[in-house]
Amino acid sequence: MHLLLLACVGAVSLAFWPKSQDPAAIDWTAAVDKACTASRYGLRLAAAKQVANGGGAAVPALRAFAQQKGQNQIPGSLVDTIADADGVDAALVELLREWAGNVDFYYRASALRGIALRAPKLPERREELGKLLGSFHQDPAWLMRTTARFGNALLGDDAAIALAETDPRARVRLATLLLAHGKTPPLQTLVDALAEERSFLGNSWGKACADEAHIALKKWLGPAHPLANGGSFEGDVQKGIRALLGPCQQKSGQTLTMPVAVAARPVAIAGGIELLSCKHGDLHLQWTADGLVQTGIDAGREVTIPAAKWAPLWNDRTALQLRDSLGVVLCDNLRVCWLAPESNVKIAPLALPPAAVNWLKQLAAVIEEAGESRLAADLRSGLDQFAAR
Repeated sequence: MHLLLLACVGAVSLAFWPKSQDPAAIDWTAAVDKACTASRYGLRLAAAKQVANGGGAAVPALRAFAQQKGQNQIPGSLVDTIADADGVDAALVELLREWAGNVDFYYRASALRGIALRAPKLPERREELGKLLGSFHQDPAWLMRTTARFGNALLGDDAAIALAETDPRARVRLATLLLAHGKTPPLQTLVDALAEERSFLGNSWGKACADEAHIALKKWLGPAHPLANGGSFEGDVQKGIRALLGPCQQKSGQTLTMPVAVAARPVAIAGGIELLSCKHGDLHLQWTADGLVQTGIDAGREVTIPAAKWAPLWNDRTALQLRDSLGVVLCDNLRVCWLAPESNVKIAPLALPPAAVNWLKQLAAVIEEAGESRLAADLRSGLDQFAAR
């Protein structure tokens, strides 16, 4: 118990390490190593705060660690902590730029958030950083383009908020980021998200978006939030949304409409794949046993594969033998799911067996023959990251 108490006190002490610490007195190599590899979460977190508060002084040690261990061994928690810190040292900003521009770095969106939050604090670099952010407006990865648009909006470019966006998660995230940083976006996006109920292959992304939107509105409304019990909808979502409309309209001055609950179309899904990549963006495909393929996390598009092409492909899946997850998943991953034989596995980059690669390439071929050449190309390019070498 005494040892545990000492460990806890030590972790807390590090967590509140003064920002005025003398950078020359810190062993940055040891601090970075601890932030990346310490077995205890509390120690990693405390060291991450120390590194983040070190600003440019910690950059050489970060570069050395990445060169020795590999850049993707730098954990997302450390990149997030650095991104949210106050330092605007030129060396640190340059490191964040490099991270954001490296398509193979898992946490490039967090690095770009660091640029977005620092850009308004660097008036002499406003134009330069604004152009950098603008270059990612159409990035394949939804977190990248969302963060880029958020950064330009903080610089006063409201046109970035109005850019077209097909991913519902991105629309919600942009609105919540803006709201949290004192800029009121069109709130209808968040109000609509409150009624979202859709899911993908068992992943209730709609509920996650609804929760994210509600948390953001709750913080923004503060005491004006109308619902009891900490803002809970208490099982009646429509009643809760209706209660929120008035206070949201009053505070924002916007005219808001009551959303309709959004649920998935009743289709018997038999399988699908979910490809998550900071490099290529996300790809969501799910299908029925008779060849109706839905694409997008919201199943926004559909393509029907002719039975003559679909039946042999569907039967061949039994040879893949994907029963266990493959490789160590840190961030980017490919999930393959179907019901018969039951399979729901995650595959790390460079860990997808050749037989599975060939089957998915055949899937891309029949999708292309059905007229969806862009979707087929996206699937092929995404697979390249996961195929075993």
